[in-house]
Amino acid sequence: MALYPTRYNDPIDQIFNSVFGAGPARNANGGSLMRAPDTDVIETEREIRVVAEMPGLKRENIEVDVENNVLTLRAEKREERREGENGRFHLAERRYGTFTRSFVLPRDVDAEQIQADFEDGVLTVTIPKSEKARRRRIQVGGMQELAERNG
Repeated sequence: MALYPTRYNDPIDQIFNSVFGAGPARNANGGSLMRAPDTDVIETEREIRVVAEMPGLKRENIEVDVENNVLTLRAEKREERREGENGRFHLAERRYGTFTRSFVLPRDVDAEQIQADFEDGVLTVTIPKSEKARRRRIQVGGMQELAERNG
């Protein structure tokens, strides 16, 4: 099974920012876009885990939802500084704003049992696989056993 990540950030802004090191891109509503978090996707026999680094974010500013087998992570990091309050900035590299990151889930997951935990700046989303998606061992028998089972 595989998860297919999708990013909703404007690709032109991403290219411009990576080449010229420009500040955060702006979305259609005028707010800035944060860079989507570094994410690991781990699959075990029983579940898929999506682990995303989100340093500086608060739990209440993170949204996780599933719709039509698409897992979407959305978060907002609000700017903490106010002009004149903290002195003159000589360097401002921290990014503020919003991001959205989506993953297409395999069909055989149990969407009703998905859980999300946020601790120490790391979001972990646990997506259980449905029973039919789990591997099971098939006993290999001979022709005599097959004949006995079929009576």
